[in-house]
Amino acid sequence: MTGSIDWATVLIGLLGGLALFLIGIDQMTEALKSLAGHRMQRILSRLSGNRVVGALTGTVTTAALQSSSVTTVLAVGFVSAELLTVTQAASVIIGANLGATITAQIIALNVSELALALVAIGAVLWLFIPQRTWKKAGQALTAVGFVFFGIKVMTDAMAPLASYPPVLEVLSGASNPFLALIAGAAITALIQSSSATTGIVIAMAASGLVDLPTGIAIVLGANIGTCVTALLAALGKGRPALRTAMVHVLVNVLGALVWLIFLPLLVDLVEFINPSDVASPRQLANAHTIFNLVNTVVFLVLLTPLVALVTRIIPAKPVTPDENLMGGRFLDETATGTAALGLPAATKETAALGDSVRTFFVDGFANAVLMPIEEAWTDQAIDEVKNDLRGRHRAIVGYLAELSHSARDDAQSHQLLALVSEADELAHLTDSIASALRRINRRRRRTKAQLDHVMRQDLITMESIVSADLASALAGHRGISAADSIDDHRERIAAQRLGAHINMDRYVLESDLLELLARVTLAADRIHEVRALAALRDR
Repeated sequence: MTGSIDWATVLIGLLGGLALFLIGIDQMTEALKSLAGHRMQRILSRLSGNRVVGALTGTVTTAALQSSSVTTVLAVGFVSAELLTVTQAASVIIGANLGATITAQIIALNVSELALALVAIGAVLWLFIPQRTWKKAGQALTAVGFVFFGIKVMTDAMAPLASYPPVLEVLSGASNPFLALIAGAAITALIQSSSATTGIVIAMAASGLVDLPTGIAIVLGANIGTCVTALLAALGKGRPALRTAMVHVLVNVLGALVWLIFLPLLVDLVEFINPSDVASPRQLANAHTIFNLVNTVVFLVLLTPLVALVTRIIPAKPVTPDENLMGGRFLDETATGTAALGLPAATKETAALGDSVRTFFVDGFANAVLMPIEEAWTDQAIDEVKNDLRGRHRAIVGYLAELSHSARDDAQSHQLLALVSEADELAHLTDSIASALRRINRRRRRTKAQLDHVMRQDLITMESIVSADLASALAGHRGISAADSIDDHRERIAAQRLGAHINMDRYVLESDLLELLARVTLAADRIHEVRALAALRDR
């Protein structure tokens, strides 16, 4: 105890209120992600190249999910998965800063008296209504109540400090706007939530502990501190993802520093809009909205030179073959906690695996049909390719297993199951191709059997049909199966053999090659069925 201040009570109230606030923000974000996250993922992934549309998408996504960090991490992940360009993601991130102002406006509503009522109503919907939509809405409403109640607890805890001389002396000595900006950045980087920093500042303003310029400077600093989330999300995800995170850094840092220079002008504007003798929550929320709105417009105009600058800061790096092996080119371990972010990466990786398996088949079949016996693939060469593809399959399935814990709805669960089924089918096909190629090439070396020119041409024709069929199935726009065409070719080849002298070694070799074509066609059928079922469930 020092003077008339019970520091234990103040500290417990401040930390407890902050805990309620953070829990409320987290639960509100989770509930809104569950309700709207899948739609927001689709909107982001289908984003057009228009910068205004991109900014509006970022604004709406952040306002709906109540988290600029989620939007930013999604943008970084989509760039890493090659679903967005850096320019598209930059416009989304610029808009996300504007969407984040909605949180500050909600906090500034000053309806703390309704906090417990919101918790009660939300709890009834959450706990007693069976429909999923109402349950999630109740969870979000309860979370809003926690946010308001947390602000009230922090405000009440800090109220005695407003008349405590030692505290006032410290605050008056720490009113330097630049130091306040640094403090806001440090706090936000530490707790990973600019909304929490804004909430603390609003509570301090409500208790009379900060003046308006200092409060605005702290909120400006919070914009800088939130860049840490994007940087962490971009680590290990390639140059495009790093460029996207750097866009976030430049926009927020440059925007905050410029506004710090014009801080007196911003203070005058806010006081003109909301006259008050002391800093109020509404003034801070409006200042937050004004500088983010102006930043959004300015940086959208400067988007092209901004992306060009980022590209010069982080130049392109040549892709080496090793980057697409066992670990997966698109898989991002930091995204396993968010299905909306991890699913596009897993989809991209599964598609890349499918392309590699198809290449294995095309190259291996051509080698077996066209190359001389001495140039046939060895068992070791075949197994090296097979082990690489199998390793990538294990990486995908393991990633999807981790991702399944964060699936928020049936659509995401169905997509996970479809990807597992497709990856498994590709793994089985890999085994079949490897086994068939080993058997065919061993027989060629042992028997010296040779295919005649007509048979080679027939087999290559069938291979092109099957290869195109598999590619269509993997791309998801497959028409008629190649099975009937392959059967017709097999019957014609069988008819050609009638009445001719049959070389059994060559006959068995031809049969093995035809069997491999049939196995690939069957795999294409199964992949097509998996894709069709997933599309049906997603409707």
